[in-house]
Amino acid sequence: MRRTVPQLISLVALVLGVALFVYTMMGLDRDETVRQVRELGLALPIVLIPSVIWHVMRAAGWWVCFPPEVRPSFWRVFRVRLAADAVGYFTIRGVASEPLRVVLLMDRVPPVVSAAASVLERTAMGIMSVVGVGLFAAFAVSSDMLPRAWQGVFLGIAATALMVLVFSLLFLMRSGRYFGPLIEKIHGRTGWKWAGGRTVRIISAVEDLFLKLARTDPQRIEALVALSVACYAVMALEVYLVFWAIGQPISLWVGTIVETFTRSASVASGAIPGNLGALEASNVAVVKALGLVGGGTLALFRRVRSLIFATAGLAFYPRDTVTAVSAAEAP
Repeated sequence: MRRTVPQLISLVALVLGVALFVYTMMGLDRDETVRQVRELGLALPIVLIPSVIWHVMRAAGWWVCFPPEVRPSFWRVFRVRLAADAVGYFTIRGVASEPLRVVLLMDRVPPVVSAAASVLERTAMGIMSVVGVGLFAAFAVSSDMLPRAWQGVFLGIAATALMVLVFSLLFLMRSGRYFGPLIEKIHGRTGWKWAGGRTVRIISAVEDLFLKLARTDPQRIEALVALSVACYAVMALEVYLVFWAIGQPISLWVGTIVETFTRSASVASGAIPGNLGALEASNVAVVKALGLVGGGTLALFRRVRSLIFATAGLAFYPRDTVTAVSAAEAP
């Protein structure tokens, strides 16, 4: 049976991820890593606190994106987001997460509304993440904490972040719509049925609501910016706490440098399901570049932490949504 292009990409990415994982694990001092993992285990409840806060704040970011008149409860949004991200964790760039968010809120919120709110939250958080990565990468280069070769890496990260930010702002600061007029023009000139189909109309409606939500309430954008900055900070705090727990204390600034590189690497390796191998390699590499020990322990903790929350999301997803949708489709 012939494989499709997406299937081939997934297969190649998975093989690459497994190879990176094995290579990274083989390069670790296993005795030292086991000792550090044992020390970390005793402090695990404390070290998990930043990631709990991160999930709560990301859910809050999505919650504020809903129009007040159709906004679901925060607890519902939190559970849906956790469940959708748990499924998305095992797919390329989490592509399954967004559709599942819409499905799991279908009994409470119109699909167009939940999709637009999700796009707005992802867009705002993504842009602010690019801003943070660019700024901290530039500061890391000027701090002389990195070897010369790694200064070039962080300079490249800062330059890439700047380009992405400029193009994003040029795109978003335009007035009017983007997707809808383009498709309407294509349909007018070609008469292609797909350009006037139901799916395209739904996407156009999502775009209209997304732009309305983004442009009509400055307080919503301010809240998203604040939450994004706080999310970046708690992930840097997570790095700090891991090294504190294994008896290798570092400064919060060093934790921020580690988070900046690993966050950039996670984007570049987005085709690998669960960032398998890439997560481990990026954490180990940047920690070693800073002259520290404990990169393997940090990588293993972050892998275990992701699996813990993925398991929680699958265990506590709102089952009544699926029941409600099935009942509505019944004859």
